Amino acid sequence: MKLLKDKQILKKPYLYAFLLIGITLFTIFMVGTFLDAQIAEKIYREKSWFGYAFDKFGQLTFLIPVNFCVMGIFIYLTDKRKDWSVQLFIFKIIYLTLIYAGIAFYLFAPLMSNKDKHTNEVSVDIFNTFIFWIFFIATSIFYKLNPNFTEQTNFLWKVGLVIIYVIAIFLTTELLKNIFSRPRPIKSVINGEVPYREWWNITYVYGFGKNKSFPSGHVTSSITILGLALLFKKDSLYYYGVILVAFMFAGLVGSSRMVLAKHFLSDISFACIMAITWFLIFENVFLKMLNKKLGGDYE
Repeated sequence: MKLLKDKQILKKPYLYAFLLIGITLFTIFMVGTFLDAQIAEKIYREKSWFGYAFDKFGQLTFLIPVNFCVMGIFIYLTDKRKDWSVQLFIFKIIYLTLIYAGIAFYLFAPLMSNKDKHTNEVSVDIFNTFIFWIFFIATSIFYKLNPNFTEQTNFLWKVGLVIIYVIAIFLTTELLKNIFSRPRPIKSVINGEVPYREWWNITYVYGFGKNKSFPSGHVTSSITILGLALLFKKDSLYYYGVILVAFMFAGLVGSSRMVLAKHFLSDISFACIMAITWFLIFENVFLKMLNKKLGGDYE
């Protein structure tokens, strides 16, 4: 009886949190639906440092949850398979070298090309390189401070769910971009190359998938960190912390995309709605099925 009561108490903040998120996102989406063009025209800034900085950040944000999962797998296998310790150590060193160096190379690549560069290219690249490195270091620190984290029931299966969640978001985003084929605000509202079109007014007069404004891929990339909440219990501060960080990322990246006239407000808000919908499906359907079949606590 006490256990049932505790679970009911636990469900209240969970339901309130997601109800508030849902209402907020739907309200923003409806505002965008009716005022997309006006907002895009007023908010556009051609050479915004903020716009360029978080525009680039959004391209690679999905690496944060992926790296968290990969590091967890290394630690899990190191603990479980002592006979693999040397091989795992070598693979871990190679992986860390590639991801740290790869991030810097990708971000600084435009400086080595002949393409036009924006005025803030160097500072933006330095900023983003350090931001990603800080998150990668924070991941290592988290596992050091929580040595038993990988010992939770069905850890590898849950990590698999996080990876599948990230993939599901990317595939859904790409599919919807092609279906809606909405012109970006920079082409429609700002430069007038094509007529402005609402998200629901689907037409392929310019070709199927030629325009990919709706929904925002950068925002769905930035909010993939939400999947890490699948690894934490709902009564954990980490659980709500992950959700908070995910929407903070989405807000920063989404705002940057709007400032550069790459996306409308409805593109941004719908990307968040889609990501949270997928998350609730994974958490309340797939994770429950996993724990019921293999054992574990999902409340």
